[in-house]
Amino acid sequence: MIFAAVVPAKAGTDNADRLFSAFYTTKPDGLGMGLSICRSIVEAHGGRVWASPRTGPGMTFQFTISAYGQGG
Repeated sequence: MIFAAVVPAKAGTDNADRLFSAFYTTKPDGLGMGLSICRSIVEAHGGRVWASPRTGPGMTFQFTISAYGQGG
């Protein structure tokens, strides 16, 4: 299993409930598709993606995925 964590440079949002919903965005010109697409890709490969609050504002984004594909 591979585990990765990403901490964005900007604070973003603390609204973990809606982060992965399609068309939800915190940016004035955002489409709200990025995290929804990421989740679809990771889950299609047998993985899981989630966001966790960090100390201070913002979230840490984490995912796991099999090193050998589904069922690996």
